[in-house]
Amino acid sequence: MPDSRNKVALDTPVAIIGAGPVGMSVALDLASRGVKSVILEIRSAEVPADARCNTVAARTMETFRRFGIADRVRQCGLPDDYPTDVRFSTGFVSGHELTRIVLPSRAERFDASGRSAPGFPDTDWLTPEPVHRASQMYIEPVLKEAIVESHYISLQHNSEVLNFTDHGTHVALDIEDTKSGERRVLCSRFLVGADGGKSMVRKKLDIPLEGDAVLYKQRSILIEADDLRERIKHRPPWMELVINHEVFGGVLAIDGERLWLVHSMVPEGADFDDVGVDDSIRALLGVGEDFEYRIIKHVDWTARRLLASRFRVGNVFLAGDAAHLWVPYGGYGMNAGIADGVNLSWKLAAVVNGWAPEALLETYQDERQPITEQVSRHAMEVAVRVFEQNQKKNVPELLLSEGESGQQARKDFGVELYEMNIGQLTCEGLNFGYYYDKSPVIAYDNMKAPPYTMGTATPSTVPGCRFPHFWLKDGTSLYDVLGRDFTLVRFDPGVDIGDAERVAREQGIPLKVLDIPYPDNAPWFCHNLIISRPDFHVGWRSNVAPPNWGNLLDKLRGAQSQEQGIVNLDDRQRAL
Repeated sequence: MPDSRNKVALDTPVAIIGAGPVGMSVALDLASRGVKSVILEIRSAEVPADARCNTVAARTMETFRRFGIADRVRQCGLPDDYPTDVRFSTGFVSGHELTRIVLPSRAERFDASGRSAPGFPDTDWLTPEPVHRASQMYIEPVLKEAIVESHYISLQHNSEVLNFTDHGTHVALDIEDTKSGERRVLCSRFLVGADGGKSMVRKKLDIPLEGDAVLYKQRSILIEADDLRERIKHRPPWMELVINHEVFGGVLAIDGERLWLVHSMVPEGADFDDVGVDDSIRALLGVGEDFEYRIIKHVDWTARRLLASRFRVGNVFLAGDAAHLWVPYGGYGMNAGIADGVNLSWKLAAVVNGWAPEALLETYQDERQPITEQVSRHAMEVAVRVFEQNQKKNVPELLLSEGESGQQARKDFGVELYEMNIGQLTCEGLNFGYYYDKSPVIAYDNMKAPPYTMGTATPSTVPGCRFPHFWLKDGTSLYDVLGRDFTLVRFDPGVDIGDAERVAREQGIPLKVLDIPYPDNAPWFCHNLIISRPDFHVGWRSNVAPPNWGNLLDKLRGAQSQEQGIVNLDDRQRAL
């Protein structure tokens, strides 16, 4: 234990560097658990958010539902009647359509009962919150509004962290006000670096990034154009991938009216200076000199797949782009970063609130780093395949032909593009399929979690998997009745759970007991008792109570000694 004489007065339990979606999500989750935090952001409050990420994954929407802001997030972005289709074509304005993945507008997303409407490839998932297409520039203000409403969070703009020192009992941060130049020191128990791909925190900790440093180069330009929407004579897509033997890139609708994000790929062997900005925009949009637009922001960037070798050093943690970088195709970077954050935040809260030892914090890396490796490879696979196909000139020139051969070439190529992209654009697997299979704070049994792909997932209650969602008979979402921390779900009220609640109370562990009937048509629920963790992953399951509730709860909160061993692995259990 640290020497108490070295302790100092803390300004906050948790300091977070970076007020992006990841940093703000960490703070909001901590606040929901009664833990205060300070967010230090170098940008001024007036600087608008980037338009980089344009997808809020279903899993992230579930997190926002827990924060109480899912409805606000869902109302931002495109107009109610604007589709979220993904179209593939030979030209944005006047080219041929190769294929189209038809996805719903906000008005088409839900039926009269408020559940996902059928008929689209992403509407039959087991979730109360399907995917939402909205730009990060609209999502961040919603998160910030929730931050301002919280009494547990202090958001401090114009705050550049110049350095920090981990003293064991606390982390001291040297901060400079970017407007006044005034310097100060802030002391926190823990520090979370959510400060992006160029993370000062990661560099200060001397943590290397490992993986693929250069995959390809891309130019992203946010433009404002008054008449581009009027030039689209078909059902407008949320995103369009333009592919021919000369041009490759994408166009995203930001507000469904005047704002568009244009992604233009730099040809292999070329550099950014070799491609004119105006030329790349007009070539991708397929417009002439009469088309007028205004550049709002222009960013040239290099696609990478890099993973930090460590996510934690002492009292300092990395999350989001500070811990991993990959192609932002499908918005996986932001969404994976938020998943990092809520895995870390409940563990930080458990330690700060005194019901878990600091050993629990080491499991953040144990759980998230392997998942990040898996997800990044899934996410990269399609993006790299599409890029290589174009860069290697595998796109037939016949795509632009008006003859019968051109029509057949477009049909064949469209089938290939659909099959290649449907999984990553309706990524049920990346949302719900991943599991923690080697965590020291999960009580495993003798069953393995089912495999998953980018686009497919099999519901399962194998420990480590996401607790499958279902609707209760009164129409309530399961996730709305699970406890904020641990929940012991009992499907058979006749099963004796003994002194579970008393033991949890004595150990200070927040445990809710929830009695609900088995859901209909859900054969993956085949155990009488399941414990849901604070992040809605299964921590334990059985048909009977464990021999010792204290040992099991110690296991789940990271306090089990080696002498206690594994608890209650019931060989009679079965799983689907």
